[in-house]
Amino acid sequence: MSKSNHNLIQIVGSGSFQPQNKISSAQIDEKMGYKTGLTERITGVVSRNYATDESATDLAVKAVELALQSASLGINEIDCVISASGTMEQAIPYNAARLHRQLSLSPTVVAFDINMTCLGSLMAIDMAANLIQTGRFKTILIYASELASVGVNWENIEIGGLFGDGAAALIVTGAKSGGIITSLFETHSDAYDFCQIKGGGSLNHPSKVIGDYKSYGQFEMQGREVYRYSAKVLLPFLEKLLLKVDLNIDEIDWVIPHQASSKALELMQKRLEINSNKIINIINTHGNQISASIPTALDKLIKSGQLNRGDKLLFIGTSAGLSLGGIIWQW
Repeated sequence: MSKSNHNLIQIVGSGSFQPQNKISSAQIDEKMGYKTGLTERITGVVSRNYATDESATDLAVKAVELALQSASLGINEIDCVISASGTMEQAIPYNAARLHRQLSLSPTVVAFDINMTCLGSLMAIDMAANLIQTGRFKTILIYASELASVGVNWENIEIGGLFGDGAAALIVTGAKSGGIITSLFETHSDAYDFCQIKGGGSLNHPSKVIGDYKSYGQFEMQGREVYRYSAKVLLPFLEKLLLKVDLNIDEIDWVIPHQASSKALELMQKRLEINSNKIINIINTHGNQISASIPTALDKLIKSGQLNRGDKLLFIGTSAGLSLGGIIWQW
């Protein structure tokens, strides 16, 4: 196995947090007048949690506190903060600056955002590894906090109930062994229109829209097109990723996918011919948490105590854009 791209870093702390307000699919069926069981059958989600009066940064602080606790580190030992959230709390300033203020961090602690929608956390891990390897930073806090519920279009059953709110945080440092074996990202922008929220920027600014602006703040998805496109490009992408380091899928111990939907996870297992026991699947209790999905699933695996030193992890997923991302990690 080639080690040429191996970044010697480690995840020393992780934490994930859901708001307290749990909503079952049966409750959504009742609210929308659906036949009981319809939302769960369409989305594969049994329950998800929605924020009430909490902000995305409030959720992030909880996840960060848990990550620091698991790492036995103090907040003053962090020298860089990367927000990987796929959603913005406001257009300007950026998300990481708000968390920086809420944590009362020193001005010398650099904070910035990376937005690759659902793959933001993966790209942040990849970028953090390079920043640590070059000696720019020593201890990097990566977080993603998503209030997906605010953009749900309840008239579309394919979307209503699929998403959940939550936050996750990872603390990354240098290491003598382990870390990123290799990584790969692709952007297939011919599928740009398949998943989008049209508002929030200059293209469809409120000053340009006549009438009700509400729909511009809601998530839109062409579900069938996303599924078909992903089915076409996912396997060739994974083959390229594995080929970079001369690995086969049987040598992967754990698969931590983006929790896009139950159908997407079924597609991944089928196309990649992966044993279901290797896949971390939390979609039924968390829903799609956008960029918080992958680090939350990783946190659940870490806390389960099943990870062993030397295990190979495959992080993989798709995001609006349409982008693909994958990292092979040695624990």
